[in-house]
Amino acid sequence: MENNRCRVGLASILLVLLLSDLCFGLVTEYKFKRYTYRKKRDDKRYKTARQRCEVGDSNCQGLWGTEHTRCIRRCMSEFCYNELYGADELEDGEIDVRLNSFKGCLSQVKMEDF
Repeated sequence: MENNRCRVGLASILLVLLLSDLCFGLVTEYKFKRYTYRKKRDDKRYKTARQRCEVGDSNCQGLWGTEHTRCIRRCMSEFCYNELYGADELEDGEIDVRLNSFKGCLSQVKMEDF
């Protein structure tokens, strides 16, 4: 009787391991264009552009959370936004791993865009 319980327990463990291996095999990493990010230069440019859009762009006023963030970034640079977020927009609760690339993209956009 005890031998059967061990077999059932072992079979359950093997099943869980097999299923987890299958699930992890299906996970793919999202790829996006990477732009070089230099903290001092790019943060300053990002903050200036963000502040300009937060104060001057009435389209973003009244929006909150992720909607506000998306609106501000589109205002800052439509090109950079489409390049990094166009195919997969930022979602509620998502950790934004593309922000540094967005800042780097802003630094490479022509100065007239600011």
